[in-house]
Amino acid sequence: MKNKIMKKIFPILLIFLLVPSISYANKWHIKMKKQEKKDFAHYVLKAQSDNKMVFNLRNIKNSNIYKFFDKFEDRMGVTEKGVEFNLKYSFEGHKQDWSRWGKPGHAQRFQIMEPYKETTKKNKTKWYRVGYFFPADVKIEKHTISLFDFKKLYGKGEKTHDAALNIINNRFNWVFNSPNYTSHKNETGEEYLYFDTYFVNLDDYFSPLKGKWVNVLVNAKWAEDGFLHLWIDGKLRSSYYGDTLGGASSVRFKFGPYRHHMNQATDAGVEIPDVKIKYSNVGKADNCDDLWSGCSEIVSQLNGETQLNGVRMIAFCKTAPQSDGSSCKNLGYPNNPKPF
Repeated sequence: MKNKIMKKIFPILLIFLLVPSISYANKWHIKMKKQEKKDFAHYVLKAQSDNKMVFNLRNIKNSNIYKFFDKFEDRMGVTEKGVEFNLKYSFEGHKQDWSRWGKPGHAQRFQIMEPYKETTKKNKTKWYRVGYFFPADVKIEKHTISLFDFKKLYGKGEKTHDAALNIINNRFNWVFNSPNYTSHKNETGEEYLYFDTYFVNLDDYFSPLKGKWVNVLVNAKWAEDGFLHLWIDGKLRSSYYGDTLGGASSVRFKFGPYRHHMNQATDAGVEIPDVKIKYSNVGKADNCDDLWSGCSEIVSQLNGETQLNGVRMIAFCKTAPQSDGSSCKNLGYPNNPKPF
C-alpha cells in the first residue's frame, strides 16, 4: 500500500517543487474597499486579521468569484457563517498565473493576504486559525489546490514559498520547508531560494478532511530555534522543532484557493472541475485563546518533541531548478518515530 502511495505522489511532489511562483514585487496587493473590509470582518476574519487583510494583485477578476453567507450546515450539523469562493476554470486568472512559462491554463487564484506591515517579523510566535469546507465529491487529479499558505519575505520581497495545506492529486498534504536551501535564478532572472521540503501526507480516515467543516490551528515560532505545530479539529497532527525562518525577515499569511499546475492535468486529458470552497473563522493572534475555545487541551498535546498522528507517510524532497537535480525520499513513517 505504501509503495502505491509513493508511486502516485512522488511525481506530483516533484512537479509542485520544480516550478515555484514568481517573486513578488514590494507591493503586491490591492486594498479592500470600505464595504469589503466590513464584510470580511463580519463574516470571516478574527483577532489580528480583522480589518488588516488585502487582496492579492493576481486574483481572478470576476465579480462572481465570492459571496458571503450567514449559515451553512454540514452533514455533521455544524453551522458556520463565512465566505464562499466559486472557483471556475473558465474564469481563467491573472496573465502571470494563467500563462506562466508560456503554458496557458497553469494557475488561478483568489487569495486574501497580509500587507507587508502586517507580516510577522522574525523570532515572533503566532497562532493561526483557518476553517474551511471542501466538497467531498470534488476530485483534484494531477494538479494542486492550496487552501492556505505562508510566504517568507526577505526585506519586502518574497523569494520562496513555505508552509501550506495543499490538496495534491486528491491527497491532503501539510507542506513545510526544512532549514536547507540553495540559491538560483528563477525563470524571471531573479534570485529564488529552493528549500528542501517535508510533505506530510495526512490520513483522512483519522479525521475527515473534506465534506464537513474542518478547523485548522497552527502555532508557529518563526525563528532559527523555532517550531511549527498543526492541529486539525483539535487533534495534533504534526509537531516540528527546528529552523522555521530560513534567513527570512518576516512571514506572510494567506488564505483562499490557489489552484496550479492545471496544465499538467489538461495535458493528460483530465478536466479541471469547478469547485466551491468555503472559509470561516480565519485569523492570526498572539494567544491561542483569541482564536480557539479549549486551548489548555490543545497545548497539552505538545511534549517538546517531534510528533505525528494520523499520517500516511512523509516525503523529504530535495529541490533544484532542474528536474535532474531534484528527488523525493520516503522517511519511513511510522517505523521511523522521528523523521524530521
